[in-house]
Amino acid sequence: MEQVEFAPGDVLCAVGQSAANLYLIERGTAVLITPSGREAPLRAAHCGEEAAAGLKHYVCTVTATSQVMAWRLPRSTLDDIALLQPQLAADALLSLASTLGGEVVGGRNGKSAPGTNVGAEGASDPPARVPDATTRKADRAPLKGREISGWVAAILVPAGIYFGGVFGGLTTQSAMFAAILGMVVVLWIFAIVDEFIPPILAIVATLFIGLAPASVALGGFASPSLMTVIGVFALASTIASSGLSYRVMLRVLARLPDRPFWQQTAMLLGGLVLSPIVPSANNRLSMLLPLYRDMADGLRLPPRSTALTALFAATLSGALLFSPIMATSKPSSIAALNLLSVQAQQEFGGLFWLVAAGAALVGLLAFHFLFMRWLLPAENPHPLPKDRIRDQLQLLGPLTFAEYLASGAFVAFLVGTATVSLHHVQPSWIAGSVLVTLLVCGSLGKMDFRRQLDWPMVFFLLGIDSVVRIMNYLKVDAALATVVSGRLGFIHGSVELFVLAALVITVVLRIGLPVTAGALVSVVILLPIAEVNLINPWICIFLAALFSDIWFFPYQSSVWMQAVSQGVSGSIDHARFTRYNQGMNLARVAVAFISIPYWKWLKLQ
Repeated sequence: MEQVEFAPGDVLCAVGQSAANLYLIERGTAVLITPSGREAPLRAAHCGEEAAAGLKHYVCTVTATSQVMAWRLPRSTLDDIALLQPQLAADALLSLASTLGGEVVGGRNGKSAPGTNVGAEGASDPPARVPDATTRKADRAPLKGREISGWVAAILVPAGIYFGGVFGGLTTQSAMFAAILGMVVVLWIFAIVDEFIPPILAIVATLFIGLAPASVALGGFASPSLMTVIGVFALASTIASSGLSYRVMLRVLARLPDRPFWQQTAMLLGGLVLSPIVPSANNRLSMLLPLYRDMADGLRLPPRSTALTALFAATLSGALLFSPIMATSKPSSIAALNLLSVQAQQEFGGLFWLVAAGAALVGLLAFHFLFMRWLLPAENPHPLPKDRIRDQLQLLGPLTFAEYLASGAFVAFLVGTATVSLHHVQPSWIAGSVLVTLLVCGSLGKMDFRRQLDWPMVFFLLGIDSVVRIMNYLKVDAALATVVSGRLGFIHGSVELFVLAALVITVVLRIGLPVTAGALVSVVILLPIAEVNLINPWICIFLAALFSDIWFFPYQSSVWMQAVSQGVSGSIDHARFTRYNQGMNLARVAVAFISIPYWKWLKLQ
């Protein structure tokens, strides 16, 4: 959004011109000329709705009759907003139709804008409803070859897995669940349904067949993680809608050098700071995304440009890169520690984990900056207008109540989660308290609660949690451990071979299992092997946490799926980002082997 001024007689919009901008008028007067030639004062505090409605050209002419100060939103920004607020086009069409009909209808909920004339004669009928993404998907063309192949595979592959499991010695229940899990993976790989549907389908199938009781199959939706996910998503939404993230972005840009390196590093370090106290990469990404959006808009980074892709890669890495570096940065690491003795938990649960992972941390950072320089060499297309940024900060004035509330909730959440060992209140209840505070204080109304929270992602994460609970109930992880452990006798005390075995096991398991389940099953398989070969159990847990972040298919990374769900991945250069991601996959393997001499120096082996 950019501040612009018009002198008397200047044209803001002209009929027939390309609808490139929407103008929000802060002060001044203007006259509106309709296509029929009717001339009337512009009563609304905006013009150029055609850009937001998706029309190619302006249908009205708007001319300033006094000095006009306005905020200009380009069409690209409006398109980004429409990804998160699909009703924007319908609202803009309704406003435009009302203007042409002689009245100006305000925003949603039937309220008129200040100074508008509602109910004037000659009002035209409201336009037809603009179909949203769901309607368009329902009306899509017949199935394509890939979709047909996907549905055929979703029918045949589970049957093959079931009979193969039965003949391979699995129990009927385990073979049945393995077949259901195979169906989920096929649906994800072929992407023939939205990503949150396969876990729900697996839960329904489990309940229908009777493989597990409802308390287990629906356990993810009854777990404390429900409060954590919804609370953090609500907090991130409030930070963005209150304008706090925009204010923070302006202050960061005003103080940082005008170089892409520093802007990308700020997003990366933001994730590093959050990693020890926010154990979920999805929650960390939720907190970083408002700042990413505002920074991308403030820097005016073109869609699919290298600069925007590099900023996105830094943001995603900030949420994901440091997951294995601390015991509290990954749910699987926290759960895996419980498999060790009390003495081992006390030894590995503190700063020792960070010290032991020091070589990997330095290596990951070095590879990240190398690949950013090599694969995503970004230069901002526009010099940063520092004077305008300072002016915008002055125009914002002091913090509003909404910003105070958002910042207070954010600080309370971080401090509360960082001091769990002192007050023993679980992070889920802290997140729930934050959610209740935001609802009671009015920061999240009914419509905001419905639209601003990413409910498909909530069901995706909780559905995966339920699938993991079903797998543990049926002891599928123990069956896998029994099958695989007997084939790892070749290690003979070699840490190098153990790292290689951990890599293969974790990557193969992650094809069908989500991050947390894949890491935990890997630990269950590898711990007995580490004990037999006199390898420190911490190395086993760390390798599972490190290698479980390797992903090749979109469904394998819930962090990536969250970015897709919230519409921020559609504007990047996917080919460049894929090369960066594959490079970081190789980097995780490299730092594991690089760390071996360091571990021997620490006498971990």
